[in-house]
Amino acid sequence: MCRRLRAVSGALVVRADAGRLPFADGGFGTVVANHMLYHVDDPDAVLRELARVLRPGGRLAVAVNGSDHLHELDAVGPAVGRPDLGRSGTRNDVTAATAPAYVARHFTGVTAERYPGDLRIPDTGPVLAYLASLTDEPLTAEQVAAVTALVGARIAAEGSFRVRRHTVLVTAVRPRK
Repeated sequence: MCRRLRAVSGALVVRADAGRLPFADGGFGTVVANHMLYHVDDPDAVLRELARVLRPGGRLAVAVNGSDHLHELDAVGPAVGRPDLGRSGTRNDVTAATAPAYVARHFTGVTAERYPGDLRIPDTGPVLAYLASLTDEPLTAEQVAAVTALVGARIAAEGSFRVRRHTVLVTAVRPRK
């Protein structure tokens, strides 16, 4: 991701520990934590750090997944004998339901907005590519055939493989002390 971002003209890309950012206190007016807070060991420490680098009155935006986000894709791996391909990549209990309370411990004016939507996948290729991206252990030929049959049957019956998306955007303000 950093390599791709460095290709953006004028972008300053710094790879750092979210709990120990190499920036001055109050150096930013806005901080975005995009689909990452549920991957850290200590979300409170990260939120304290985000508050530290925000100036008083600065805005925070945190995106998290809802409980039914990509549920249909999460079900495919276990259905074809690969339970390791379900969405279990979280390291803590930050969810769409708990994120506002986490943020409220460190910020004021907390709001949460839901952004549900659907993906309509017309063929099995993107599903196979997604599953392959989740692991270093490739799908076997039998598993590929099982995914193709399972997803293909849905596409044949419904015209596409429908996958629910559900993002929640939590916004807040750093207190002015």
